[in-house]
Amino acid sequence: MKLLIPAAGLGTRFLPITAAIPKEMLPIGNRPALELILEEAYKNNIAEIGMIISPAKEMIKNYCTGALFEPFLPIYKKRLEDSQFLLQAMQFSFFYQYQPTGLANALLQAQEYINQDPWFAVALPDDIIEATDLANMLQISQEQQATVIAVQEVALEDVEKYGIVTIKKQINANTFQISSCIEKPKKELAPSCLAIVGRYIFSSKLFSYIPQTPAPLGEILLPDTVNLMIKNQEKVLAYKLSGSRFDIGTPAGWHSYINTRPSF
Repeated sequence: MKLLIPAAGLGTRFLPITAAIPKEMLPIGNRPALELILEEAYKNNIAEIGMIISPAKEMIKNYCTGALFEPFLPIYKKRLEDSQFLLQAMQFSFFYQYQPTGLANALLQAQEYINQDPWFAVALPDDIIEATDLANMLQISQEQQATVIAVQEVALEDVEKYGIVTIKKQINANTFQISSCIEKPKKELAPSCLAIVGRYIFSSKLFSYIPQTPAPLGEILLPDTVNLMIKNQEKVLAYKLSGSRFDIGTPAGWHSYINTRPSF
C-alpha cells in the first residue's frame, strides 16, 4: 500500500509564519507536525510515501531525506535517532504541484507513482488521527471493493465547515454506503452530520475521473470527483473513525492539539 500526502498548499491561515516555513513543518513539541502523519503510516504498516509539494516547500523534501540533520549528527545523534529511525523506515517519492488548483489536482501529480497499484491511501496533514484507522479502512476497501472515505460525526452547527456525506445504506456500525458528498451545506440542508475528514482509500480509477471533474472556478474539488465516481456506479463507502481526530489546519486547532498534550 502506498500513501499520498498532499502538502503543496499555501498555508495562508498561518501567515506570516508560513511565508518562511511550510505549515507541515510547524512544531508539535520538538517535532514537525508532518512526523505525526508519518508515524501514523508506520503504525499502519505503510512505508511507501508519495509526497506532493510545491517548489517553495523543498524544506519538506530535505527533512524527509535527512539532509537537514547532517550538520547536527556529530554531536546530537542521540537526540535525532527517533526521527531518523522513522524517516529511514520510509521510502519517499516527491511530486510537484506548481499551481494551487485543488486537492484532486494535487493527487493527479502522483498518478504515475500509483498507476500499477489498484488501491492507495491518502492522508491530509492537517488531520492528526490517533488510531490505526487506515488499516481498518484498507480491509473494508478490499472486502467491499470500494473507495473508503473517513468521516466523523460533528455537531449540526458545524456542518457548514465540512464536506458532508449522504447515506445510501448502513453496512455495519461504522460503515455506510454513500450516494453523494455535499461541500459545506447549510445546516438546514445537511443530509447527515457525518463530515469528511482527511483519510481515504482510493481505487486507482480515481485518476481517470479527475480530468473529467468540472472546475468552474479553476479548482478541482475532491468531493466533486467522488460524486462523479458515484454517478458512474463506483462504490464509495464512509468509515466512521474509531480514534481521536484533531484538526491542526488552523492556528486555533494547532494550539488546541498542543494544549491536550501537556507532555509536549
